[in-house]
Amino acid sequence: MVRNLVTMLVVLAAILPSAAKMRGPSTAEERNRVLDYVRSLEENPLAKDSLDKRMWLTQWIVEVPDVQVNACCMSLWELDKVNNTYSNQLRMQAIYSQAAFMLEHPEVKDEAAAQAAGLAGTLRAYRAIQRFDPAAKYPLLDNLLTLEKKGKLERYVLRQSKCSAN
Repeated sequence: MVRNLVTMLVVLAAILPSAAKMRGPSTAEERNRVLDYVRSLEENPLAKDSLDKRMWLTQWIVEVPDVQVNACCMSLWELDKVNNTYSNQLRMQAIYSQAAFMLEHPEVKDEAAAQAAGLAGTLRAYRAIQRFDPAAKYPLLDNLLTLEKKGKLERYVLRQSKCSAN
């Protein structure tokens, strides 16, 4: 069922231009809902309602014309090679957390900062998953946790060829 979320994202991305034209900018109520859902997923990514929240967030990100998330950090695709149990949730969390950062900091136009915020949200969700399932291990995320502690997530984003600021 979670794999269907990725499929849905791809399909929705294909219809993005027409979907964005059919609706107006996001509403204050929607933006508050985004922030609520993103924080909930970071704190409890395995909650019973998490799939519904992810589906709503994915559709909203694709359809809304005034929030443009750049999901370019390709290194997160490597998570599947290690353990695909939670990889999709963690990968999508980077997108959701980036959108939340953009809503909370509309004045920040630095793409590396937004990407780093997305990764930080993924790391919060990863720590929450590990509290539930201590066997969930992703070396890439463990390395990113170390970089985060050193304040170097943004530098990591800038070094990634697919994640550099444009």
